[in-house]
Amino acid sequence: MSNNLTKKAINISPKNIYGKCDLKCAYNFKYKESNLTVKNNGVNISLTYDNSNVPPVLYNEVKYNVSKIMLFSPSLHLFNENKIDAEIIIAHTPESGGQNLLVCVPIINSTNTTTGSTLLTQVIAGTASNAPAANETTNLNLSGFTLDEIVPKKPFFSYSGTYGDSTSDFIVFGKNFAIPLNEKVLTALGSIIKPFNLPMIGDNLFFNAKGPNSGGPVDGGIYISCQPTGSSEEQIDITNTKNSTDSGIDIDKSTLKLIMKIVVGCILFIIVFAGLAFAFSKLTDTQIKMPSFKGIQPKKTT
Repeated sequence: MSNNLTKKAINISPKNIYGKCDLKCAYNFKYKESNLTVKNNGVNISLTYDNSNVPPVLYNEVKYNVSKIMLFSPSLHLFNENKIDAEIIIAHTPESGGQNLLVCVPIINSTNTTTGSTLLTQVIAGTASNAPAANETTNLNLSGFTLDEIVPKKPFFSYSGTYGDSTSDFIVFGKNFAIPLNEKVLTALGSIIKPFNLPMIGDNLFFNAKGPNSGGPVDGGIYISCQPTGSSEEQIDITNTKNSTDSGIDIDKSTLKLIMKIVVGCILFIIVFAGLAFAFSKLTDTQIKMPSFKGIQPKKTT
């Protein structure tokens, strides 16, 4: 862990990747459906999420529950050196002590629609209608709301940084995996909350190319463990072995083709030779005989 003197403002960009962390930031999840209580905090919209019997997240072999969901507009993080339209931050607390985990998904202005954008549109519309002023709270009855439809199953960035007064682990998805919302919905969001200028300060930025659930999703209390080994230069040595037959003879395809060609060539030679011999015997009325080796005695050695 670096000290505060080496921490810097985090800019989510491929240019800033310090190393990879496929194993050391393993993120597996299976979020359940939840009822929502929404509060307008003036600088963000916060949502409570129902806890399940089994913690829905396993991050580096630590089990996490969802503590709070927050919507900011514009984003808190910089993406390619600029803030974007909005950002959803999902806060998690460890089941048995340790750093908090914040999962951050960017939101952009787009006419495209996904299940996640439909769910967030309902959240924003419900808040704008029932809790438009700061510190107002409302309950939203949404059918099928789950963070499984919000969090992309795509590659992500990670770093260790500060949020408020505490140090947390961060998972941030890139702008290319942002949730699309149309301009009308984003305008409604911007009308009920104010920008919150909280610098996102952290250590080096790492990249997980495999994305969430690369070790298997969390399910029924059974967790697939990904052992963290190595540092940013993680390597896995893979040895390929050939399968051999039961007799222990290993013949590849090229060798087999060569053998077949030789066999076929011999058969064709015999057929052609026999045909020529038959034609010659008919034309000359002479029978071709194979040479006899009878009477030839091998030389004796002294």
